[in-house]
Amino acid sequence: MASLEDRLQHVEAQVDRLAPSLNERLDRLETAVRSAARPPAPPLLPPPPPRTYFGRIAAGFGRFVAWAGGELPKFLSAAVLLVFGWGIKDSVDLSIKQRQLDLSYAKEMQGLLQKMGEPQAQAAQLFSTAVVLASYGDAALPPLMSELRHTGLRADAAMSGLEWLTLTHPDALCPVLPRVLQNPARQFDLQAHERVVRLLAVSRCGSAVPQLRHYRQLVDDAVRERPAALGALLREAPLAPAEDYPRLLETVDETLRVLGGGAAATTSRKEPR
Repeated sequence: MASLEDRLQHVEAQVDRLAPSLNERLDRLETAVRSAARPPAPPLLPPPPPRTYFGRIAAGFGRFVAWAGGELPKFLSAAVLLVFGWGIKDSVDLSIKQRQLDLSYAKEMQGLLQKMGEPQAQAAQLFSTAVVLASYGDAALPPLMSELRHTGLRADAAMSGLEWLTLTHPDALCPVLPRVLQNPARQFDLQAHERVVRLLAVSRCGSAVPQLRHYRQLVDDAVRERPAALGALLREAPLAPAEDYPRLLETVDETLRVLGGGAAATTSRKEPR
C-alpha cells in the first residue's frame, strides 16, 4: 500500500497538470466580462460630400444669422435702404442731367428759331437753320412742328428739317404725326395736314394706318361736300376746296399704299346735289 507521502506527491502532480487549463479559463472569463461591459463601437459613417458654391454661401449665411441674433432685422433694413437709396440716387441724377441737357438745348434752339422767324430771311438761311435744328434729335420735334403751322418758305424749311428727322429719329415722329390729324385744337391748316401725311409715308409709320384710314373717311366726306368733320380739325377753311380736298385725298391714298394699308381704287367724286 502506498504511503501517505506518495499520495501527496500524486495529488500535487495532478494539480500541476490542471493549473494551465484553469489559468486559461480564468483569462477567457475575464476577457468575456470586459467585452460585455464595453459599449459597441458606432458604425463608421461615410464622409460628407464636398460643399457646393451655394452650399458654402448657405453655410456662411447661417453662421451670420447665428452671429447677428436679434440684430438681424436691423441689418436687413439697413441693407434694403442702402440699395434702394443707391437706385434712387442714380435715377435722380440721370433725371437732373437730362433736364439740364433739355434746358441747354432750349437755349440754343431759341436763337435758331429767331433766325427762322426773321421777316427777311432767305430760303438758304431757313433751310440750313431747319437742318441744324434737326440735329438736336427728339428735342427739335416740338419747334419744327410749330414752324409747320406757318406758310411759304418757313413751312417748307420746317418740312425739310422734319424729313431729316425721319432719317435719324423715325421712332420719335411716328407717335406724334397722327395726333396732328386728330387734333381738335385746330392748330394746323390743310397744307400742314398734307405735309404730315407725306411725312407718315417717308417715316414708314405703319402703326398710323388705323388713324389714317379714319382720316381718309373725313377727307372723302369733304370731297363729297360734307367738310364739317374735317373742318373741325383745320385752323381755317381752304381757299380752293374743290382743288385742295381731292389733292389731300390723293396724298392720303398714296401714303396708305406706301404703308401697306390699302387705299380706294379711285378718288371719290363729288356727289350730285
